[in-house]
Amino acid sequence: MIQHLPKTLPWAHHKATSARLLSALLLLLLSALILPAQAQTIPRAEPGWQFSVTPYAWVPSIDGTLRYQLPGQPGPDSADVSKDGSSVLEALNFAAMIAAEARYQRYSVMTDFIYLDLGANGSKVRDVNFGGGGSTGVGANLDRGTESSLSGSLWTLMGGYTVLQGDWGHADIVGGFRLFSLNSETNIRLAGDVTAPSGSASFNRNAKLSDSATLFDGVIGMRGRLGIGKGFYAPYAFDIGTGSSTLTWQASAGLGYQFSWGGVALGYRHLSYEQSSKNLVQDLSFSGPFLALNFTF
Repeated sequence: MIQHLPKTLPWAHHKATSARLLSALLLLLLSALILPAQAQTIPRAEPGWQFSVTPYAWVPSIDGTLRYQLPGQPGPDSADVSKDGSSVLEALNFAAMIAAEARYQRYSVMTDFIYLDLGANGSKVRDVNFGGGGSTGVGANLDRGTESSLSGSLWTLMGGYTVLQGDWGHADIVGGFRLFSLNSETNIRLAGDVTAPSGSASFNRNAKLSDSATLFDGVIGMRGRLGIGKGFYAPYAFDIGTGSSTLTWQASAGLGYQFSWGGVALGYRHLSYEQSSKNLVQDLSFSGPFLALNFTF
């Protein structure tokens, strides 16, 4: 549902930067990256199950765009969001995450679930698009406490099969899905109404925009690790897919050390989502270093 106070316009193009909103998107989507490369077991010839559980931390930079649809209007608002991932934890109210893998010889199953709830945090309206009436920029001096909040979850489920293995390491083909659910709300508070260049329409200084999205994408790819020697290894992962998204893909690589009970790895990851112009989530990209600790048994 999208709410808007009186004196609305035909079109509004709303660009915002929200630390809390971006932090939620970041943590929701980082689990999809950490799972394939870090919650890993090693295939072995003898029969028997192996299991792995992985806590993780990731500090990427984010670029993204949200687009709100105003009630009774022919076109959507659009919010561009960009935030340095170093402030992610400052915006959290609550987060619950778990990733795990089960393997039987060459076969493996991986799953990950995360839920996030964030309260209101500062946003910025940068410009308003009035459709045929043109676009009007909104200066930072007009902001009077615009805020955004978000809650959502991400569930990833993938199956894998080891196609290559040896003393050098192993390579698995993987396939499955990512399910991303997002609820967002932006409370706009400005010093004055924003008027179209033609003067034919205006955007109210006080408005509430809210929307939700569910993205279900099938993905295929490859993951594994390369043995370096003396307990050191290089984990890697890549997948690509589509569905609710026009395109989603991820890539990661790192350096790790294996203990008898698990391992620790440090590396770099990138995740990208793209959708068409009618959707709330237009595009999102996440890039940055990660640190992961996995426990195997």
